[in-house]
Amino acid sequence: MNILLLEDDPALRFALTQVLEDENHRAHAAANILEAAKLMETEHFDLLLLDLMIGDELSTQIADLAGYRLPRAEVIYMTGSNRFPNAELFRLSRNASWVLRKPVDFFELKAMIAHINRSIPERRMSSACAFAHRGTST
Repeated sequence: MNILLLEDDPALRFALTQVLEDENHRAHAAANILEAAKLMETEHFDLLLLDLMIGDELSTQIADLAGYRLPRAEVIYMTGSNRFPNAELFRLSRNASWVLRKPVDFFELKAMIAHINRSIPERRMSSACAFAHRGTST
C-alpha cells in the first residue's frame, strides 16, 4: 500500500516509517500539514496515517483534502489527546476510519493496516462495477 504518514514527532515519524516499510508498504512521511498537502499533489495514497494534532493544528484538514482528491483512501488518526471523546472525531472527520491511541501499539497498527489492505481489492472491484453499470444504457 502507498501510505501518507503525517507525524510531527521526529522519533515517532522515523519509527512508524520503519514499521510500515518493514511490512512492505511505501511510506511517505511528512512533518507538517504543508508537507502532507504537497505529497498529496504528486502521489496517490491508499491510506493516510495522521497524527491528530500537528503543533496547534488539527490534521483533519488533510483528511478533508483527501476526501476530494483521494475519496477511496482510508484514514487512521493517531492521538494521545482526549479532546474528542465519545467518537466525536468520527463526526468531525467524515472519512475517519480508525482512531489509534498513543502511545502507538505497533502490533495494533499493523493489524489495522492488514485489515484495510485486504479490503482494497474489494473496494476497487465495487468501484469498477459501479462505473461499468453507469456506462450502460437501459
